[in-house]
Amino acid sequence: MTIDFTDDENNTALYEVIETTTLGGNTYLLVADAEDNARILKEDPSAGDEETAAYTEALTDSEYEAVAAVFSELLEDADIGLE
Repeated sequence: MTIDFTDDENNTALYEVIETTTLGGNTYLLVADAEDNARILKEDPSAGDEETAAYTEALTDSEYEAVAAVFSELLEDADIGLE
């Protein structure tokens, strides 16, 4: 599945959703752009509305490590690296 994301400056990027997970009550997406650069996005329920969701890349180091570990386990056989 691919999704258009628009940032705060109205720049649009197309991402492929690789995997989703919920951890600690938060929803996270593992997405990749056309150049296969992967990133983790966290749903921000306070910023979205009924028709659109809002996501942020602002994760604490420990939160990122925990979510990256979950995605790594879910995608154990895939050739995807997270920085």
